[in-house]
Amino acid sequence: MIRHLKHLRVKHLRVPTLVHCALVWGALVWSGSIASAQWPDSPGKETTLQLCGNCHDATIIQAHRQSRDEWIATIQKMMAAGAEGTEEQFTAVLEYISKNFAPKAASINVNQAPAADLRTGLDLSEKEAAAIVKYRTDKGAFKTVEDLKKVPDLDYKKIEAQKDRIVF
Repeated sequence: MIRHLKHLRVKHLRVPTLVHCALVWGALVWSGSIASAQWPDSPGKETTLQLCGNCHDATIIQAHRQSRDEWIATIQKMMAAGAEGTEEQFTAVLEYISKNFAPKAASINVNQAPAADLRTGLDLSEKEAAAIVKYRTDKGAFKTVEDLKKVPDLDYKKIEAQKDRIVF
């Protein structure tokens, strides 16, 4: 249970909040931007759509990627503004958005990062990070993620798992 949220239950939606949400909902439906496909599939999605989807689409939430503590503060603000739900529902929302809409991890430039940064940033062993540095020193800059397949002693599965963070 979320002790932080427990004390901010709001029993009734206020009329201005209800009107605002209805207007936003209408605009989003009319523009077609509230497609549930934008919301990643994982536990809590349906509850999040039920509680938050009437006023917010995924692009708004994605633009406000936050830490767990920041999401708690945001949920508290929404509750104070009139959002209704049970403690269990708000807990499910918190779990869902903190997993799927957390801050993006920093990018790693594989052509410039020292071995220590490659190791920690891409979750590589010291040997793998050193192999990347040696390869780029000997052969030149990488241009694509596929180029990293050529690096000896590198588990490419680790690179594949982090490919969204790699820049050149």
